[in-house]
Amino acid sequence: MALTDRADAEQLSFSIFNTEMAVHSMRDSGYKSTAHALAELIDNSVEAGATTIELFGVSRRELVSERETLRLKELAVLDNGSGMTPDELRGSLRYGHGTRLRRRGIGRFGVGLPNSSMSQARRVDIWSWQAGRANACHARLWIDDVEAGQMEFPEPSRKPLPDIYLEASQYGFSDSGTLVVWTEMDRVEWTRAATTFKNAEALIGRIYRRFLLPSSERLHIDDVRDQEIGGQRRIVCVPVELDANGTNPTIDERGILHVRPNDPLYLMSGTSCPEDFGPGPMFEELAASPIDVEINHGGEVHTVRIRASYARPHVRASDHPDADWPDNYAGGDAGHTPWGKHAASNLGVSLIRAHREIEIDKGWINNYDPVERWWKVEVDFPPALDEVFGVTNNKQGAMTFQRLADFDWQRELLPGETTFRAVRERMSLDGDPRVHLFDLQYQVQKTCDMVRQKAKLSKQKRGPRHAQAAADDADRMATAEIQRRFKEGQIGSSDRATLTTSQEDQRRIQVTSLVQRGISEREARRHVAETLEQGNKVRWIHAQQNNAAFFDVESQPGVIQVTFNASHPVFTDFYEIISPDVDSLEPDDAIERLADGAAAFRLLLYSWARLEDELPDERKRAIRDLRNDWGKYAEDFFIIEEQAIAPTDRV
Repeated sequence: MALTDRADAEQLSFSIFNTEMAVHSMRDSGYKSTAHALAELIDNSVEAGATTIELFGVSRRELVSERETLRLKELAVLDNGSGMTPDELRGSLRYGHGTRLRRRGIGRFGVGLPNSSMSQARRVDIWSWQAGRANACHARLWIDDVEAGQMEFPEPSRKPLPDIYLEASQYGFSDSGTLVVWTEMDRVEWTRAATTFKNAEALIGRIYRRFLLPSSERLHIDDVRDQEIGGQRRIVCVPVELDANGTNPTIDERGILHVRPNDPLYLMSGTSCPEDFGPGPMFEELAASPIDVEINHGGEVHTVRIRASYARPHVRASDHPDADWPDNYAGGDAGHTPWGKHAASNLGVSLIRAHREIEIDKGWINNYDPVERWWKVEVDFPPALDEVFGVTNNKQGAMTFQRLADFDWQRELLPGETTFRAVRERMSLDGDPRVHLFDLQYQVQKTCDMVRQKAKLSKQKRGPRHAQAAADDADRMATAEIQRRFKEGQIGSSDRATLTTSQEDQRRIQVTSLVQRGISEREARRHVAETLEQGNKVRWIHAQQNNAAFFDVESQPGVIQVTFNASHPVFTDFYEIISPDVDSLEPDDAIERLADGAAAFRLLLYSWARLEDELPDERKRAIRDLRNDWGKYAEDFFIIEEQAIAPTDRV
């Protein structure tokens, strides 16, 4: 049959998109957290000229396991921006309907609202108005509609705004604005509004820090771009509680959270960082900062600005003349203070696009060195360089820039190449996107080295056996016990994999695993090299993990890798105990750490005890057997310790 005859005989439809499948797949669009998804809605509010932005979390009282608790049912964002016409409202829910492709502001591809909403909820409703709230038009995107065969959005219709938000608003409804409401939230991270807002404040405050501050605090004194930011914004989080019937909304005034700016450079004032250390900002700017790097792209020259800062002396030493620490922290380790922990939460190079933070890139830091918290670098680039930096459509990363954190031109050498110039010319001919950022990469790395050096303090080692040595002993003793068990025929997965894997493949597999855990390739290679050189069968790392476990175990060829989950609350309490940065501790602070460690260890055992307490009887027996088996292994490992370290060495 001829093609034309077949076309006449059959009506075939091959649309570019299968609407239902496309919407479902877009739900997995890679938002790092609920807070990141909410940031997309805040982007729209900022672009609409809003000066007040309110986030609402509506929770309902429910009975869970015979106990009444609050469960998050709705998340909403209200602004006093310019609002949308009915056509704009209808288009805002359409994938790829962006109106800001000229790359002058925060927007990127016009998929932010539907993408972020569907990543967290099955339904999003939008009201928008330009001539008073009584004229608000409504539209929605609901997966139930899509699954029922809906192919187009109907015309927006007049619909009253929900009373709950009219009553809960802290600033009132302006003559123009937009309200976005998420319901049927099956993918949000937290089940309580207060928890959602608490976890979101640090991220939202950091992303929009420049928008949350007055003109005098936003930029370097010689930066003339203040008009690009506009007026100061206010962002407030409002938790709303409903009774068991879903009625009688109430607001706990104490739970209202006004988002404060979070400045990773620690040069701004009025931020979320505790400032109980003494006068002035926590950090000071590097003398050479800001540093401008020009990048030629698309026939135009664009400027990328680098700023860097490092901690002031009295922030890290309570005996400094300018220090004014609280009595309970005086004489202790600065890393154990509230401001030290705040600095640790902002590790990495902050990447700013259109005055909004894209991400903090941790590839430029040494994760194992606590001194890294005491220096900061910010890289500020215009949206015109999105393709050069490799900005993702959800504005959560810059892929090309990330790849430069551990760039080493010598690793890129091909046969016949001996110089960086040769590598650069060849990569340019190959169209490698990294080549456009080589000058920037050099300057960022140089700036990191300069400010890192400023932050380093010379520390006098005290005592014959320090924390890092103790950690090394633990690795060595665990290796000895693993080898003993292997000789006795107790074969583990890591042992079996070793027998069938070359050393080069072992190295490659281990490096790949570390990179997948969020470790930079450079750091991953260093970790693996040290493990192989020392002949260890175990490796300990800490990294951000997206699961509920406070540690993970991974069997690799030749090594058992334990990852301490830096996202888990247990990490916060234990890190100060296990951190190698203890050699400069005063006795009182060391005693405090021991006490904290003892309490944290007790809580760990209590949490396990409660787990067993709540399990059904058939599972209790299995868990009890597992606990007993772990106890036997622990006994063997600790016997190795007693044999390996003489009493005189254990001072």
